[in-house]
Amino acid sequence: MRAGRVASATVVCHRDTWEFVAAQVGSHPHFRTPALEERENGLVAAVLSGRSMVVMLLALYHVANVSRLKPDSEDTEELTVYADWAMASQVYFATARVLSSAYHEQGDPVVVTIDNRVPARA
Repeated sequence: MRAGRVASATVVCHRDTWEFVAAQVGSHPHFRTPALEERENGLVAAVLSGRSMVVMLLALYHVANVSRLKPDSEDTEELTVYADWAMASQVYFATARVLSSAYHEQGDPVVVTIDNRVPARA
């Protein structure tokens, strides 16, 4: 529900993560495929409208909570189902955490960064 109230948000993640997200959303009529901005270390940034964020979150929620319980065919490999579940869950919850605090800090741009690398020590 919060995603629908956001004008736009930037998702920053590894290119492989973005490709996973884009594959889950597919060609849904409410999703607009954004241009990607290249960042360092293989990361990309995608600016999504609230409308596209809603679809992204619904698709990820479906993969994380429904698909793993009911694989779409008997040919679906168990490891693929678990890998999809893990990826979808991480992106979904990272996005949900940012959106849950977005209204407490009015005026700041909404940026979802999915990058759990340990920062370098000085």
